[in-house]
Amino acid sequence: KNREALESEWVSGELNNWIDLIFGYKQRGPEAVAADNVFYYLTYEGSVDIETVVDPIQRRALEAQISEFGQTPKQLFTTPHPRRFPLNFIPPANNNNNNNTT
Repeated sequence: KNREALESEWVSGELNNWIDLIFGYKQRGPEAVAADNVFYYLTYEGSVDIETVVDPIQRRALEAQISEFGQTPKQLFTTPHPRRFPLNFIPPANNNNNNNTT
């Protein structure tokens, strides 16, 4: 039953929204704020270079923070991800008929 739900047309049609939140343009910046998709700064890739932290206590604290809360995935897309068409989608006919015989 779970597999049916995950493979449903509805989920397929909404998958682009999830991609936008996790890997896309709603992961950072104003779009992320508008989508309530903002996390603690240490979770974002590149927010801190742990190799440059010389204080061992500070370094352990940063490592613990990242370990406990994880990291946000790398942002892969900066524009909205296209929506998947349903399986029964029939594209509109091409109206650019080059065979004009008058």
